[in-house]
Amino acid sequence: MATDSTLIKLMILFVMDKMEVPLEEDVLTELCTSDHNWMNYMDCKDAICDLEDVGFLHRRNVSNKIIYNITPDGRMCLANFYTRIPISMREEITNAVKSHRMDYRRRQEYRSDYFKNNDGTYTVILKIMQMDSDLPLVELRMVVESRENAAFIHKNWQNRAGAVYGSLCDTLLDG
Repeated sequence: MATDSTLIKLMILFVMDKMEVPLEEDVLTELCTSDHNWMNYMDCKDAICDLEDVGFLHRRNVSNKIIYNITPDGRMCLANFYTRIPISMREEITNAVKSHRMDYRRRQEYRSDYFKNNDGTYTVILKIMQMDSDLPLVELRMVVESRENAAFIHKNWQNRAGAVYGSLCDTLLDG
């Protein structure tokens, strides 16, 4: 686990560069801390704030979530100093990102929730979000009879949203 503040900042920039997409703050911190134990949570949060303060990360609020992008200055800093990240750590980060990039994207882009209605049924809300927008590409609302069904749909949305979207497009655009 990294403890040097400069190394931690470079590792965060390296992760952002390898992911190639903006990341929600929660996804970035989980990726670097609990998912891979590259650094501790407080060091990660401090480093993200510091990187934002110096202009290496850009912060935006989208759909009540904080999203970070690496800036051109952040990429330049990384290009000049990435060799300070041990090669074994660069390889570990690169492999982790390659293996799990789509999982992290799904966590950000595929959203679901459910709630109980007055009549005892449940409404499930399923969304595929545009990465840089508050607007969903698709939003579905389904009413189901039981909490178990709602929970099952909610749980499966992460893995099935892309296929559902593709099927909807194929069905609706089939002339």
